[in-house]
Formats: sequence, structure tokens, C-alpha cells
Amino acid sequence: MSIGLDLGATQFRSLRQTGDQLLGRLCRPVYAAIPETPAHRRLLERDRVPYAECEGMLVVIGDAAEEWSQLFRVPLVPLLPDGQLPAHDPLSRQILSLLVDAVLPPASSAEDVCCLTIPGELLPGAAGPERQFFSRLVELRGYRPVVIGQGLAVALSELVEAGFTGIGICLGAVQCEFALVRNGQEQARCTIPWGLAELASEPHAIHAHSPSSDAPISSLSGSPQPPVLIDFLVELLLEAGTRIDQHDGFRLVTQPVPLACGGGITTRADFASLWEQAWQRAAWPIQVRGLRLARHPAYTVARGCLIQARLLTPRGTVRAA
Repeated sequence: MSIGLDLGATQFRSLRQTGDQLLGRLCRPVYAAIPETPAHRRLLERDRVPYAECEGMLVVIGDAAEEWSQLFRVPLVPLLPDGQLPAHDPLSRQILSLLVDAVLPPASSAEDVCCLTIPGELLPGAAGPERQFFSRLVELRGYRPVVIGQGLAVALSELVEAGFTGIGICLGAVQCEFALVRNGQEQARCTIPWGLAELASEPHAIHAHSPSSDAPISSLSGSPQPPVLIDFLVELLLEAGTRIDQHDGFRLVTQPVPLACGGGITTRADFASLWEQAWQRAAWPIQVRGLRLARHPAYTVARGCLIQARLLTPRGTVRAA
């Protein structure tokens, strides 16, 4: 059993195939620390909310943390602020380990591959603390970890008809990534450390809540994004266009090139029209052939990771994800 793992700054998602069904798991990398009292403990146990005890606090993690932080008026603490692994914070690292275990079932054989993305990673092949930490967690679950970029994952997920060739764009909460892909191989990457979290204080990520137990991906949905999206897209495309125009890998591509876009923001009903307006204003240096929006935005990156994982798994037959 190979698996795709999308470790985003605001959501962890995994995707695997069982028979003809794709099964997804997701949880939010957040926690709430509630003062330890007999009354608080009884409330959590009454509602069967899992918690951990730490230095006089009851720690609720994942999706349940938001509700209980509001109920007890305590802070909801992000585990990956700006997509970065907190330094000198053993509690956060222990909670992250628990959340990875929640979305990543144990491997069934030594040959199983887990293809994953790394939160906050700006350069391909960068051996930063996030890559080392999460790769080790994957290994402890029995998988061989393989790291790919978010843009490549979008292209693998959405550009099947184009022979896995084109530009994949991932619009994330803390960063946005553009990847040029040819025949399933990444030729160039442009990562910009701007994310949709900058738009407003309104929710900026997919808010599809589900327990860590398996759920068919068709049952999960997202929520709308702020109305200032078009201005953000213009600035993002202008910055990406400047960088891409200086990159031989992008400039030498055969044009026009197919384009695929993923991310929770694409669930907006008017996203395609807003994108077109931003595209016209940005005047990109590369001619593109249409825009393909992700079919299942919450799991687009995880699906691309799953496809890559299955391609790398030494089996006689690989079924399409």
C-alpha cells in the first residue's frame, strides 16, 4: 500500500487507494491547551474528545481543538506557523508526530512508498529541518519517503490528458508554487513565499472537517475565500512572471502550455473568471492553453503524491489513482 501525504501549513491530508475507492484522511495541525480541572476533564470525556496531559493542561489536538478553544476561550495554537517547524518546542513536535500518525496508516510492506510534500519548503532538495523531521516520521510508519513539490503534485493530478506535461500551480496558505513538468518530470520550479493567509483574517484554508478515520473524498468540501482574491492573484502572477522570465527551464518550454491550478481557493464558484481577469492584467511571459481547475481541491496535492508513489512502487501493475 503506497500513499500520498500532503503536509500543508493549515491541513494534513493523506490519500490511498483501496480497491476502486480512494480513501482520504485529514486533520488540522493545531492544538488548544485547556486548564486541567475535574470539570474540564469530565466535559472532554463525556464528549469522547481525545486529549493529552501536559504540565497541568489538557491538550486537545487537530480538528476538535478549534471548537474547544472557542468554548474555553483559550488560544488556538498553530503547529506550523508560516509553514515552519517550531524550534525548541518539544510539545509541538510531539503533537505533530501524533497528527502524522493519525493521517498515515502503517505501511503494509517494506516496499511501500509515501510520497509527500513538505510545508514551507522553498527550494527543491533543501535539507531543512522540516524535511528531516517529517521524513523521519514517515519512516517510523514503515514507508520509504519521497519528497516532491506541490506544483508537480498538481500537474500529476490534473494533467493526465496532457501526458503529465504543463505547468502546475498550487495556491497555498503560506506559499504558492509554479512547476514546469514534462512527461511527469519536474523541469523547473518557482516558489513564492506568499500565501492566501495574507489576504485577510478570514478563514483561508479548506475547512472540511472530518475525523482521522477514512472518508471517501467525495464527501468533503471547502468554504469560500475573501473577495480580494483578484488583487492577490495579479501581484502573484506579476512576481511569478518576473522570476519565470529569468529561468531557462520555463523560457525554453514549447508554447502554448497546458495549465492546472489547485488549492482550496479554487472552490470559489467565480474563481475561473477572477483568474482570467488577473491573468489579463499580469501579461504573463508564457502562452498557456486553457486553465484546468482541480477536480477535488482538498485532495489535489495528495492525489498527485499518490500517483507518484504508485509509479515508484515496485509492483507489476499500477492502477490509476
